[in-house]
Amino acid sequence: MQTSGFSLPQRTSSTADWADMLHQHFVALDVRDTESEQFTGAVRSHSLAHLQVSSVQSRTQRIERSGSLIRGDTRAYLQLGMMRRGNAVVRQDGREALVGRGDYVLYETSRPFDWMVNGDAADDQWVLEVFTWPRSMISLGVDESRGLTARTFDGASGMTGVLGRFLHDIVTARPEVDLSMGGSVADEVADLVSVIAHTIVTGDDLRQNVGLSRKIDQYIDQHLGDPDLSPTVIAQATSISNRQLHRIFADRDLTVSRTIRMKRLESCRREIIASIAKDRSLTEISRKWGFTDLAVFGRAFKDVYGVSPRQYRAAASAASNDPRAVTRPRRTHDIE
Repeated sequence: MQTSGFSLPQRTSSTADWADMLHQHFVALDVRDTESEQFTGAVRSHSLAHLQVSSVQSRTQRIERSGSLIRGDTRAYLQLGMMRRGNAVVRQDGREALVGRGDYVLYETSRPFDWMVNGDAADDQWVLEVFTWPRSMISLGVDESRGLTARTFDGASGMTGVLGRFLHDIVTARPEVDLSMGGSVADEVADLVSVIAHTIVTGDDLRQNVGLSRKIDQYIDQHLGDPDLSPTVIAQATSISNRQLHRIFADRDLTVSRTIRMKRLESCRREIIASIAKDRSLTEISRKWGFTDLAVFGRAFKDVYGVSPRQYRAAASAASNDPRAVTRPRRTHDIE
């Protein structure tokens, strides 16, 4: 996901460059069955804090994310794809969904998926709107997610239709909100997706598993600032064994420690944005969210977001157009 504020290419007429462009906006993907003659592809993305909103347009093709690509690009996102023109067949977790105009589908980048996207009969062009959240920021449990991926959500009627129209408005209106408010908007949209998804989840066993996953996630979220947070502490607090805890996270294709680190980093990133008009040091922010080793925090932040915390804060201050924005002078003990 693009989070640093740097611009990305938006259009190409080269099939060879198309997969690279999709990779830059989303994750590593294979593109097949494209016709090089008169090929066009375009992606336009903007961010509401940790939610990336994108509009993708191209010609008939197959887009795949394989296990080998996932091993080389481990970024974990929950994505919602809504067809605005053309149609698609989406496969993930052993299911197949036919997605028509206005319909949408959920899928995760941490597991293989496949899109066969078909252009309109008139000109072979399709348009897809994509909403991308870091998986660690979504309250939807893994059992719920596996039960909801590659299912067609009706974008024309009922509550799924209400959500579909709201999501489309976000793309077309591109609401201008300040950076601190953007995080709240991103969370509210994610909550709407989760609430509607919850109404589809059925079965007593599934509900029990979902309840346990949610309990674990809530405990982690409430104790991120505790530097002693660990798998053993979480297992004891939720009355399960370490083995059971690790098995739950293995089903998510994540480890417990990686989940804690990603949640801490995302919380730091969001606070950096929210505090640009306040005199808060990066040292204070990182310690608030459980990082005791500042060098470790700086390296981890750059690995995930592509820039150092200080560079990220400077870019956020410049992009805010807020006259109160503070670019704190570097301190010897602060983070590069």
